[in-house]
Amino acid sequence: MAWKFGKHSKTIVTSVKTISLDKFFRYVNIFYLSIGMVAYESEERNNNNNWTRNLLNCYFFCLVLNLNFVLLSELIYVALAFAKANNFLEATMNLCFIGYVVIGVIKIRHIWYQRTQLTRVVAQLQQLHPAEERQQAEYKMDEYLRGYRFISIFYSSMQMVLVWSYNLYWAAYYLIYDFWLGIRTFKRMLPYYCWTPWDWSSNWSYYVMYISQNLAGQTCVSGQLAADMFMCALVTLLIMHFKRLGTRFEQHVAGQLPPEQDLDFLQKGIIYHQRLLLLSEEISKIFGIPLLCNFASSSFIICFMIFQITIGGNIDNLAMLGLFLFCSMGQIFIIGSYAQRLIDASEQVGQCVYNHDWFGGELRYRKMLLLIIRRAQRPSYVRATMFLNVSLITVTDLLQLSYKFFALLRTMYTK
Repeated sequence: MAWKFGKHSKTIVTSVKTISLDKFFRYVNIFYLSIGMVAYESEERNNNNNWTRNLLNCYFFCLVLNLNFVLLSELIYVALAFAKANNFLEATMNLCFIGYVVIGVIKIRHIWYQRTQLTRVVAQLQQLHPAEERQQAEYKMDEYLRGYRFISIFYSSMQMVLVWSYNLYWAAYYLIYDFWLGIRTFKRMLPYYCWTPWDWSSNWSYYVMYISQNLAGQTCVSGQLAADMFMCALVTLLIMHFKRLGTRFEQHVAGQLPPEQDLDFLQKGIIYHQRLLLLSEEISKIFGIPLLCNFASSSFIICFMIFQITIGGNIDNLAMLGLFLFCSMGQIFIIGSYAQRLIDASEQVGQCVYNHDWFGGELRYRKMLLLIIRRAQRPSYVRATMFLNVSLITVTDLLQLSYKFFALLRTMYTK
C-alpha cells in the first residue's frame, strides 16, 4: 500500500526501476544477519522455516555470550591495573575498547528487545512508501537512496578497517617480522588486554583466545553499524517524506479548485504530517537509550584516545589510535548530521505552508492552515531519551566536554 499525497492508493505497481523499501535496509540486514539477528519481521522472513530461525538464534546467542566474556575479562584487567597501580597506559587504552564494546552490547540488546516496535515502524513506512516509478521520481527517492548508500559504505568501511586493524595487528606482526623477515622472536600477544585465570601465552589456548577476541570485535562492530545505519535509514525516509510534504504544499494554489477539494487536500496533508510526527516520536523511543549511552561514552572514548596519542608511542600504535579517534568522531558526526537534517526538514514544512498561494482559499481553509503551521514550529528531533535532543549542536557540546576530560586526565598524569 502506498501513500500518495492527496490520494491513498490500494494497489502496488512494481517495475524494474522502482525502489523497494527494503533497499534502504540492505546493509542493515547484512550486518544483523552476520551476527544471526533479525531486527524486524517481514513477509519474506515469515516464510523462513523454524529450523533456520532456531539456527540463527543459536548462532546469535553464542556470539553475544563470547562478546560478554571478552568484555568481562577486559574489565577485570582494568580493575586489577588500577588496584595495583601498574599498567596505567594499557588500562586507559583498554577503557577505550571497553567503552566501544559496552555501546555495542547495549545496542544489540536494546534492538533485540525492540523488534516488535521496529516491525511496526517499518510496516507504517511501507504504507507510506510510493510504489509507482512516477511517484518515486516526485519524492526524489533515487537521490536519497544514493546519498544514504554512500554514507553507509563510507561509515561501514571505516569501522571495519578499524576493528580488523586491531584484530589482525599481532598476526601481521608475526608474519612480517618473524615468519618473513626473521628479525625478532615473536611474543604471543592478544589484540586487546584481558585477564584470565590461566596462562594463555604458553599453550594452545592462545589461539582460542585470539579467535574469541576477533569474533567479539566483529560482533561488536556489526551490532553498532547495523543499529546506527538502521536509525539513519529511518531518518532518511522521514526526511524524504517531510520534504515531499513541503514541496506539495508549495505547489498547491488555493482557490483554483472548489472549496471542498481544497479542504480535502489540506485535511489529507494534516493527517500525513501527523503520521510523520508520530513516526518520528516512535523512532526516538526505540533508539533513545542507545543514543544516550553512545554520546555519553563517546566523550570518554575521545578523551582517552587523545590522551594516549599525546603520551606518544611507536608509529603503528599511534596510527591505530588516530584511526580509532577518527572513527569515534565520525560516528557522532554522522548521527548528529542526520538528526540535524530531520530538524531542518520538519521545520521547513511550516515555511512551505506559509509560502504557498493560500490567498485565494476560503476562510475555513486559511484557518486550518494555522494547525499545521503551529505544529511545524516544533520540529521533530531524534531524542536520546528525554535528556538530550540530538543535533550538530550536541556534537559540538560533546567535543567540548571531551576536551575538558582530556585536560583533567592529562593534568593528573603529569602530576
